[in-house]
Amino acid sequence: LFRSDEELDDSVLVGEAEAEAPVRPANHELHLLKILLLHEELAGWAALHLDVNWIAHPLVRQIVDARLAACEHETWHSLAEFLDGCESAAQRSLITEAVADERPLPNPQTQLADVILKLRNQFLDGQIAALTQKISQPEIGETEKLAALHEQQRLKQQKRSSLATLVK
Repeated sequence: LFRSDEELDDSVLVGEAEAEAPVRPANHELHLLKILLLHEELAGWAALHLDVNWIAHPLVRQIVDARLAACEHETWHSLAEFLDGCESAAQRSLITEAVADERPLPNPQTQLADVILKLRNQFLDGQIAALTQKISQPEIGETEKLAALHEQQRLKQQKRSSLATLVK
């Protein structure tokens, strides 16, 4: 998301991510951005409970990853400085859109937990569906099918559980 002096040649990677992201992010992903950018005190909790791979939209994923990294490395100073550090107009536009609505968020901690839980469960649903498809293939061996069934059961159990602190 941000360009350091040593990484001036990374524009190709950013361009690829933007090319993948012409679609508008889901509302809950925009809501996640809003919470993390306007409620600085919640970024640490989010860093412990959110796997950015759960975020489907590439630009949202990049921005959230950079926001959580700024929290972890204690480099967050303000939203304005964060916005200035964005290297693409698409990133700045998305951030601006997310924070433009000035209505206060009631219970932002609860809303953050709900959004993260939704992201996790959608991610797990996708993995479970992929395993279901794999299991239904006639050419899959019995050992591989059994391993896929065990993994599917583990993912279903994980989905039924509450949010846990991630081990990073």
